[in-house]
Amino acid sequence: MGAMNQKDPSSGDSALAQGQRAAEELASALAAVGFVFPSLRGGYPVLERGRVELGGISASEVFRLAAWIRERTEMRRGRAR
Repeated sequence: MGAMNQKDPSSGDSALAQGQRAAEELASALAAVGFVFPSLRGGYPVLERGRVELGGISASEVFRLAAWIRERTEMRRGRAR
């Protein structure tokens, strides 16, 4: 959760560039843990805000990602106790 407190790395970019950079960051982070969203990309801005299109991903990959997120959430909860 510490990353949410950091300065927005996209400040100063155009909204289109922000969306592209955000998509690249997410794709990199997902790839680091073994997930690939083939259609993940920056999208055209909406209301002058950067946007990311997650695109299509197989149901089996979504189930695997959901399980991965739940495991880490449970691990964090266990540490907080």
